[in-house]
Amino acid sequence: MKLGIIGYGNIGSAIIDGILEKKVLKKKDILIFDIDKNKTKNLKLKIEKNNCDLVKNSNIIILAVKPKDAKNVIDEIKNSLSNKKLLISVMAGISIKKLEEFLDKKIPIIRVMPNINVKVKAGIIIYCSNKEGKKYEKIFKRIFSPIGIIMKMPENKFDTITAISGSGPGFLFYIAELMEKIGIEKGIPAKNSRELISYLFYGTGKMLFETKMKPEDLKRMVCSPGGTTLAGLNVFEEEKFPDILKKVINMAEKRSKELSQS
Repeated sequence: MKLGIIGYGNIGSAIIDGILEKKVLKKKDILIFDIDKNKTKNLKLKIEKNNCDLVKNSNIIILAVKPKDAKNVIDEIKNSLSNKKLLISVMAGISIKKLEEFLDKKIPIIRVMPNINVKVKAGIIIYCSNKEGKKYEKIFKRIFSPIGIIMKMPENKFDTITAISGSGPGFLFYIAELMEKIGIEKGIPAKNSRELISYLFYGTGKMLFETKMKPEDLKRMVCSPGGTTLAGLNVFEEEKFPDILKKVINMAEKRSKELSQS
């Protein structure tokens, strides 16, 4: 099996790191092309001369370019694609229907929505496939499982999931940023504040994922009657933080829909 990746950015590089670390494929079986030669000049992998050569020499093609470049790239490669090659798209906002319109033919397609946490092999990877792509789901999971958890979802839920898991790291980083600044303002050295907040988020996420307990049950474990946590949580309720968070998610979801329709 030969895997070709068009676009060597955050997602493309994370996929390759995971594949090589878990020995899913050997280096000789991975082909790369990126229009920015600086991104690939030091890679010890096969760098193709252009997109067409990459597609011709690959069984599976991962399209990891910017959405605005989707049509141009597909116009370049569509004559080299067939029903014997799998196209995996990690482009935000480009539906399977849109991809099929660009291709003007039916080929196996799997659409993937990974979040930025794939860079530390703890990503959330949401996917769906067209009819032709379903038979390739097993090999798709082999390729992507080293960099996170994989969930299959209907494509009509992708905008909501984009707002939660795609944008979610940004929202949590924002809260971490604010907490770190507050720590510094109150006299905690910057280095200690950064480490404290980083490990706070790491440990809390680990608790949430590994215990499999409901968030509200874990919250109760921290809340002593009349204690500090409850005092802080009461401010969240008084300031209507649940309403603010819902507005944040709704706005991100709305923007995702706008981008997918443009």
